Amino acid sequence: MFSTRNVRLLLAIAGLGGFLYGVDFGVIAAAEPYMKAMGAYSDGQISHIVGAVLLGGIVASLTAGMLADWLGRKRMIVISAAMFLVAIPIVSLSLGSFYVLYAGRVLQGMSAGYMAVVMPMYLTETLPADIRGRGTGVFQFCLGFGLVVAAGAGCLVATWYGASDTANAAERVAAWGANFWWTMLPVAVLFFGGLRLPESPVWLEKKSGKSGESGKSGESGKTGGSGKSGISGFAGSLLQRRYVVPFLLACLVLTFNKTTGMSSFTSYLVSILHSAGFEGIYANWGQLAVKLTNMLVTIAAAALVDRKGRTWLLKVGTGGMTIGLAAIGSVFLAIERFGVQANNFTGLLTMFAFFFMQVFYALGPGLCVWLVLSELMPLRIRANGMAIALFMNQFVAWGLASWFRPWVAAWGWSSMFFFFAVNGVLYFITACFIPETKGKTLDELEHLFDNKRTTTRKQS
Repeated sequence: MFSTRNVRLLLAIAGLGGFLYGVDFGVIAAAEPYMKAMGAYSDGQISHIVGAVLLGGIVASLTAGMLADWLGRKRMIVISAAMFLVAIPIVSLSLGSFYVLYAGRVLQGMSAGYMAVVMPMYLTETLPADIRGRGTGVFQFCLGFGLVVAAGAGCLVATWYGASDTANAAERVAAWGANFWWTMLPVAVLFFGGLRLPESPVWLEKKSGKSGESGKSGESGKTGGSGKSGISGFAGSLLQRRYVVPFLLACLVLTFNKTTGMSSFTSYLVSILHSAGFEGIYANWGQLAVKLTNMLVTIAAAALVDRKGRTWLLKVGTGGMTIGLAAIGSVFLAIERFGVQANNFTGLLTMFAFFFMQVFYALGPGLCVWLVLSELMPLRIRANGMAIALFMNQFVAWGLASWFRPWVAAWGWSSMFFFFAVNGVLYFITACFIPETKGKTLDELEHLFDNKRTTTRKQS
């Protein structure tokens, strides 16, 4: 078991990892309107630049499991931070060169993708069962904090250089770079802090080829009886119900977490509020308020997750989120189909609907998705299973982000939000099939879908 000092260190680094992930996806929301206002790129190119981070996440998800098993969890955390430090200068200095900018954004996304796989895995394998939910809550809270800080920085940049619809060409270029440069400081802290982390005891045991109970973590290190490992062992394991069911549930949860539109909101929220009626810097402040709501509610969710349970929060969260999405779609339907004039009032209605949606997202899916993903996956398939599930998550998000503006141009904002709401209904249905995992050790979670164990309990 790790000492109290080590637990505090890994929680602090987990927080910085979540912060990196939040900044990675949040920073473009404030920068994108300047790129749009410059007129140098088509709607399709802008969507692809925004979605490039998600494409990088896809690349990361294809290799994250293999690299995490080969190099270890700690080294992958450090590598993720290093990739971010390389990507930011490329993104900041390449506005005007589509392919260079696109490559920088892909590298930025790979950094976030590796962090999204490895950090929850690392926390699951190192934290005691009774605080595992709160530990993952730190990651999610700091993810939300990263979104808030990125939005706040966007407000400061817009105040200093002018909003995208008022600044001149030179100010727009300067504002674009300013939205990215500041992010290097916290990521540098993550890089050097990650070097001090202890390695996951579960990974060390697995690497040494031992089986049985982990003396350090107190969790099961069992890898299965066949002795197979890697992709071949993963494929063979999926022939057993105890592995295929949690794998499919985790894939569905992560897929619906994106088809309900959260990545799109994160990347385009300033533009969405502009379209709803807000002008100038008001849209930037609206974005900040919505993301601040997400962060504050995450605090409450982190306190509830180990008391009320993951499944309860997922059901409540997906239900409320779906209502909020339908409300946003209704406002845009009134603007686009029934001749209602977009103004500050419709902008306020849209922002309040975003508040409602964001509260329930943060209460359930925002926090529980990472926890469910890491807890449902048994050790034998955890690294590759999490990587494949994240691949599906990132692939869907990339598709939505890359075609977001062309879709809106062709069908309007309302069609997009009603599409998200329909997926919210499907997400709620999926949540009803997820078993409760709160308070269970990794050894107990290993047998959660074990037919023999379930039969034994029924007979007793």
